[in-house]
Amino acid sequence: MQELDLRLSHLQKSYTRPVLTDVNLHMTNDSYFAILGRSGSGKSTLLHILGLVEGYDGGEYWFSGQKIRPGRDYARLRLEKIGFIFQAYHLIPTLSCKENILLPTLYCRKNTAQSFERLVELLGLAPFLSQRVTTLSGGEKQRVAIARALILDPCLILADEPTGNLDEKNRDGILQLLQSEHEGGRGVLLITHDQEAAGHAKKILRLEGGMLHET
Repeated sequence: MQELDLRLSHLQKSYTRPVLTDVNLHMTNDSYFAILGRSGSGKSTLLHILGLVEGYDGGEYWFSGQKIRPGRDYARLRLEKIGFIFQAYHLIPTLSCKENILLPTLYCRKNTAQSFERLVELLGLAPFLSQRVTTLSGGEKQRVAIARALILDPCLILADEPTGNLDEKNRDGILQLLQSEHEGGRGVLLITHDQEAAGHAKKILRLEGGMLHET
């Protein structure tokens, strides 16, 4: 497993108003954090910054010894070290389940055959591999999205309301999977409105007033 050492120091981000004013965070492979907060508190903004898809205005961001500078492209770092899981799945409807899972491998020469086989077995996806994702249930789509997020063996999982569209059975299955992947050495950051889902994390943080507070 790749080493994770993520540090935010006094991070700031504004749009028409300040959204993040003084965010401090340290994550390693041993971290499993949940972030709670009301709508509009900046949770998604923080996730996008952590995921290297959005810049910040002030403070510092370090990812495993590399200083992340606003305005620069970190596509390779994002591809190889960060796995995203979204509430809306963000699968490509014209592709099969297998093609969706393997999509990140088109941009990376890493041998993923062993990882693919493990994920298909772990997530019970073998019966669906040739099907287009439009034929799947919500829980099945989320399992495909998780396999895609993990195919390159990232050290950090960023999960944005991954259980928000799921029934109780599928929700519990996804939370158990995140726990298992964390125990396997991945850092996990879960953004959720669900207090019960947050309870699976080692530490619960609340984003309020532009800052993170331990609960």
